[in-house]
Amino acid sequence: MSNLHDELDLALAVSSNPLDHLPPAYSDEALTRRYTEAFKDKQRWVELWGKWMIWSGTHWQEDDTRLALHRARQIATQAAAEFLGEVPNSKNGAEKIASSKTIYAIERLARSSREIATRTGDWDADLWLFNTPGGTVDLRTGEIRPHAPADLITRVARSAPDGDCPRWIAFLQETFGDDEETIGFIQRLLGYALTGICQEHMLAFCYGTGGNGKGVLLNTVQRIFGSYAATAAVETFTSSTYERHSTDLAMLRGRRLVLAQETEDGQRWAEAKIKRITGGDEITARYMRQDNFTYTPQFTLIIAGNHKPSLRNVDEAIKRRLIMIPFERTVPADRRDPKLAEALEAEWPGILAWMIEGCSEWQREGLKPSKAARAATNDYLLEEDALGRFLEERCQPIELFDGEETPTRTIFGDWQEWCATTGEYAGTEKSFSQKLADRGHERAKHPKTRVSIFRGLRLKTNQSD
Repeated sequence: MSNLHDELDLALAVSSNPLDHLPPAYSDEALTRRYTEAFKDKQRWVELWGKWMIWSGTHWQEDDTRLALHRARQIATQAAAEFLGEVPNSKNGAEKIASSKTIYAIERLARSSREIATRTGDWDADLWLFNTPGGTVDLRTGEIRPHAPADLITRVARSAPDGDCPRWIAFLQETFGDDEETIGFIQRLLGYALTGICQEHMLAFCYGTGGNGKGVLLNTVQRIFGSYAATAAVETFTSSTYERHSTDLAMLRGRRLVLAQETEDGQRWAEAKIKRITGGDEITARYMRQDNFTYTPQFTLIIAGNHKPSLRNVDEAIKRRLIMIPFERTVPADRRDPKLAEALEAEWPGILAWMIEGCSEWQREGLKPSKAARAATNDYLLEEDALGRFLEERCQPIELFDGEETPTRTIFGDWQEWCATTGEYAGTEKSFSQKLADRGHERAKHPKTRVSIFRGLRLKTNQSD
């Protein structure tokens, strides 16, 4: 019996007549093949998103008008008309071909067509391409080329690069007080943000009171980036008592620039989430009522506000990620230009060209934060380093007492007392012990009592000193 099946399979495989393998002309399968051939360069299906993507001529967009289903109606209607032409007296057959059942079958079957089905990782995969209305910029070279559906780009800027931007440069000089080093850093930072290369693993925090230019700067850049930019709630990156739905993170897939503004007094960074998002780790998220999918962040994260969120743990990972950018010059109300945004909009092409130049400079030199940014970052980290302040105020320098041993519980008890006085968060003895160890303090067990101790560290005998 098995030999007979083998012979049949072989006969089908070597059949010289391709019509032997074709489905009936007006079957769902045949109509789906028509559909696929007609629209394979115009629409794609993403299973894990549960979405059709439609080619707009410049980029791919979500099908929010059910165009994919409309096209299935077109195929079915055309096929029904053909059938009536071939079999004039078969109205029932034509009605079956044009029925909603057939139309929905075409659309559903097409989702699995190899020319149409895609994976989430196929989209926006070339991190050096930046799409604009005038073409796609290859940021490796700065060259611009025609749009191509095969690039599978879902984003587009609102302007193509061209010309200069003298009013923009003047605005930056007014904002940063002719600090050319900081202006150069801003140019490299925004140029880096054009790419999806997240190798800097950083978060920029722009701070300062109102009327200092940070809102104008970020709003202008966001508008130029178009759909490459997204605004996120500050609460996405700060700690809260409840877990936000992962739609917040799903919406950031494929973005190059994510902005969050208006921090509030008393907020605290969600440190673990920030490390994960800026560290290049994969993120699992989902849209409402859809399956989970995984993506690697491609965006630069810039947050702005008048209040600096606090840090619970100033460790090396946080130190590497945070860059503080001070906006310290407040423009008096009577000197503010009410038409500044309009003037800058006229320079969008030049500003984008300026950012592309900054991208080239970043590739040559790196970010190179300015002296002002480095100083502001160091000051902030010192302010937020509660454990560092405790060690300075309550503990003797480690190098002076190399043979000292102090029980962990003793040090932790003093830490709890200090935190109660200063309003800091004490945490658990276990986490406190780990933080001390992370700073190079030697953790051990006493050889006789097996009590947890720290070597080379002791409390000051007179805390009033």
